[in-house]
Amino acid sequence: MLNGIESGIGITKAFSAGDATEAKPAALAADAGKFFNELVNKVNDLQVKADGAVQELATGDSKGLHEVMIAMEKSSISFQFLTQVRNKAVEAYNEVMRMQV
Repeated sequence: MLNGIESGIGITKAFSAGDATEAKPAALAADAGKFFNELVNKVNDLQVKADGAVQELATGDSKGLHEVMIAMEKSSISFQFLTQVRNKAVEAYNEVMRMQV
């Protein structure tokens, strides 16, 4: 199950304790790193489960094709979500790098 950003994981957690001027860049980077690490781990877990379901189907241990298809779709959708989050993060980084100070 993937948690949303508003669930306390990620950048919003750094701003919940006080004013935005109090948030340290290192804390923001650590929280963002933690968020991406958890997201990648959850996507990986779903992909491992989908691979296991396919192997069980191939060996005849699986109860049904529909369970395998559901596991594969969960894996696919979560990977697409991860890809979009990564693309948005890279886009935001590039935008910050283009800013003139």
